[in-house]
Amino acid sequence: MDLADRMKQYEAAFDTRLPTSSPIILHLNGHNFSRFTPQLDSRQPFDQHIHDAFVSTCHYLLIDYFPRATIAYTYSDKIILVFPKGGVQFCDEHIQKLASLAAAYCSVRFNEYLGASPAKLNRRTLDGWAHFEARVFTVPNIEEALSYLIWRCCEDARGNSIRAFARTMFSQGQVDGKTSAQLIEMMRQEKDVVYEEAVPEWAIDGCLVKPELQHYEFEGPTTDQVDTEIEMGASVAYGGFKEASAKNLRLVTERYWNDFGTSQLPKSIVPVAADNSSITTANATFLGPNVYVFDPRMPAADIQAKVTAIFKQMEANEFSNERYALLFKPGTYNVLFDVGFYTQVAGLGQNPDDVLIEGGANVPAYWMPNRNATCNFWRSFENFSINASQETNNTTTIAVSQAAPLRRMHIRSSGGLWLFQVDPATGAGGWASGGFMADSIVDGQVLPGSQQQWLSRNNKYGSWANAVWNMVFVGDSNAPSQDNFPVSPYTTVDHTPLIREKPYLYMNSLSQYEVFVPALKTNTQGPSWADGSSTPGHSIPIDKFYITQPSTSNAALINLALDSGKHILLTPGIYKLDDALRISRADTIILGLGMPSLIPMTGQPALTIADVDGVTIAGLIIDASEVNSPSLVEVGPPNSSANHASNPTFLYDLTVRTAGCTENDVGIVINSNNVVGDQLWLWRADHGDGAAWDANPTRNGIVVNGDNVTIYGLFNEHHKEHQTLWNGNGGRLYFYQSEIPYDPPDQKSWMGRNRKGVMNGFPSYKVADSVTSHEAWGLGIYSYFRDSPTKLENAIEVPEVEGVKLHHMTTVWLTGTPGSEITHIVNGVGGRVYANTPESAMRQTLNEFSGGDSR
Repeated sequence: MDLADRMKQYEAAFDTRLPTSSPIILHLNGHNFSRFTPQLDSRQPFDQHIHDAFVSTCHYLLIDYFPRATIAYTYSDKIILVFPKGGVQFCDEHIQKLASLAAAYCSVRFNEYLGASPAKLNRRTLDGWAHFEARVFTVPNIEEALSYLIWRCCEDARGNSIRAFARTMFSQGQVDGKTSAQLIEMMRQEKDVVYEEAVPEWAIDGCLVKPELQHYEFEGPTTDQVDTEIEMGASVAYGGFKEASAKNLRLVTERYWNDFGTSQLPKSIVPVAADNSSITTANATFLGPNVYVFDPRMPAADIQAKVTAIFKQMEANEFSNERYALLFKPGTYNVLFDVGFYTQVAGLGQNPDDVLIEGGANVPAYWMPNRNATCNFWRSFENFSINASQETNNTTTIAVSQAAPLRRMHIRSSGGLWLFQVDPATGAGGWASGGFMADSIVDGQVLPGSQQQWLSRNNKYGSWANAVWNMVFVGDSNAPSQDNFPVSPYTTVDHTPLIREKPYLYMNSLSQYEVFVPALKTNTQGPSWADGSSTPGHSIPIDKFYITQPSTSNAALINLALDSGKHILLTPGIYKLDDALRISRADTIILGLGMPSLIPMTGQPALTIADVDGVTIAGLIIDASEVNSPSLVEVGPPNSSANHASNPTFLYDLTVRTAGCTENDVGIVINSNNVVGDQLWLWRADHGDGAAWDANPTRNGIVVNGDNVTIYGLFNEHHKEHQTLWNGNGGRLYFYQSEIPYDPPDQKSWMGRNRKGVMNGFPSYKVADSVTSHEAWGLGIYSYFRDSPTKLENAIEVPEVEGVKLHHMTTVWLTGTPGSEITHIVNGVGGRVYANTPESAMRQTLNEFSGGDSR
């Protein structure tokens, strides 16, 4: 035998091949990770970024290198791939080549994904790199492949996780020899730590990664037609395999999530590494196709084109089903764009100055005659900074009315912030009717111009230029004086008595998504992040949230997630619910992106909250349906009695809407005590298809039965009886904007009753006769009796006791049928409003009212 043949014989002696008739397991294991991970700037023993790198590596292996694998299971420093049909179709099934190349590919990709982090790695030694080893073997049948995964999950993954977590609290000697159950009990008794609650979900049983065919809709580059593209992706479900069920067997056998049927197994979609420099990836994240995540590495022209196209689609799209969130990663963006209906624009930084729009972001009123912004609803700006360019005269324009909040904004524009838009044809300001800004800084001047009313809370600005009818300032650093009310219609409260700023989505220093929850504060003044400080509070990792998609997430799945302890992140879209979403756990967060709509279809509320502490509901539209609901949001069951003063429930940026051909009795019912509302709009539609007196009936916008309820910014309009009915004691209201219904067909159709008997109409703001303590600041009630000469006796009705105090009240006759009027402001006090001229016929005011006395 010659030399070559002899050497090849040696090589072939251990060169075995995999059979192609049996299922195959590929097991990749981190080598010496106990020496590698301490070098990272990471959280021990469970680091989100390291976990994300494992998930991204699984995605890469499944999609790019081992397409015959149907599932990957990852936990700790391990990745397991299953090939259920036998045959890897790689390296001609040579085991040595397959194992060595699989380990190499895994090592390279894992380091690449991990290297995207700002973690400090020592690359000068081998210990500064992650290395993997690989084993590949067969099992007799697919049932045994599932058994292998069950064994790894139940006897390896969870046990290792428990021991690793216990070692952060106890010495090695204390941990050795203990069972998992003993360690869990030891943590609970000695450290008051509940393992399942303290550890990230993915760190308990690992997670599954499975290929999925993902459908994306996009506009053609030269047409308005919507095309559909199918891409191969992967999705993730937390938790491993715990039983040999038919469902789990299918999960291992089927090729795609789509084949298995995603509705049968709730899954959390998490991000995998992607090329963030291309605009095509902007809406290809785990947040779904209507959330655009922009990266500063993307070409500015591409970002400009995309946001402009969305504005053109949404500029006049007042009653559409489309919803968008435009999210900007930390960085500077040289773009100038406008924002239309149902669009949220938000920065993903920890602080507003982490994201700078260098050019401008504005809300114009082009679509209405004379730059009329009174219908510019349903959009928001949050957590970024703007420096307007010369193209807009260095001025930021936000010409809006209700449901268009500004939060955590820094307006650096040298021309300041305008809350209206000038009509170029006349030079006059277009109408604008009510807005909200909180926790923000405007370096220059705020110019309301023709803006009629506004609530400014915990803001700081260079100056505030003017007011029209009702401007309220609560906890602002430098609010204008109220001493000249009503000539200067300012109402100023020096400190905000109680607030927790709205939670927001952001990316931490490791580029991981988290939701930041600001701390509860009392007697505050100015923004929470001013003077270079960060907002106090805590972060919640994104894996603690169930991320919904409107096409797949129904009430049953969302309630299942709530019952399991998940928070909810609702992505943009319309969610038709056949059951109420039921929040029963304290501190639960339901956070909307892109103003998603919840529609209860079966006569139940969209949301019910148990009488528990600290629930947060934020950023939602709750729409009535054709089936009447007694209420659309219920905060606490009837007769709730618990004291939540130390941890109140908060309602932020909610629109409760009864549009045409829908109905409900009450928008929001608050039964719990100590609830706080921050920018609420309860609207019975006065326009749009099907909006008419008998076609979209509601009784009240909000009914408050709980005690010590506080609301900042209550916008409440057009309901058929009292707009607001306040039955609880200790209530506080800061800013009220209310248009009474336009459309009573005649006076007899709109007659109310109080203790004195029948009266014309229903007072907009009604505090129940039994209430002994209540205080409200800055109330504006407006009439436009469009369809008949209807009269309202009193805009406000309250008990005449010392504990009930009202500060700065305004009534305005906007326009209407001749003979219509608001006769009095409160309890028979105050002049009537009935015409546009003279001034006193259009607007009446009172400074104070308490105990029956007024001035």
